[in-house]
Amino acid sequence: MTKDEIATLLDGILDKALGNLDIPSANDWARIENKFGCQFPTEFRFFIELLSEYSFPGDILNVSDGKTNGNDTIEFTYDYEMKQGRWKEELIPFYSIGNGDYFCLLSSEYPDTGVYYYSHEENGSEREADNFEEWLNQLPTFLS
Repeated sequence: MTKDEIATLLDGILDKALGNLDIPSANDWARIENKFGCQFPTEFRFFIELLSEYSFPGDILNVSDGKTNGNDTIEFTYDYEMKQGRWKEELIPFYSIGNGDYFCLLSSEYPDTGVYYYSHEENGSEREADNFEEWLNQLPTFLS
């Protein structure tokens, strides 16, 4: 899925943000990929970069510390959850639902990771999509 195709999908379901936010730099991406020992799918990178232009429900976690949506970073959230002692090391949270649940990628499946829903009540995760593109295509239904 191209960046333009993702933008078209987002145009159909999200409002534009009031002010443009910073997109992650090449150094930001290198830092986070080094931390998790993997490369993020191209569609994921496009999605995160495009969210600098949109208002998204829930908390999309940030890759950088620049001018962002004010949500925590992926790294901060991961480190916090790891300290709680119940988080699985291979889960990389990117979307906080707000109740302790997250949508996550799985570092052990890179470069073809599925998207997983982590439930804090069940302390487990369930596969929601076979890849990030499939998850993006489910967004209109999920957000309606």
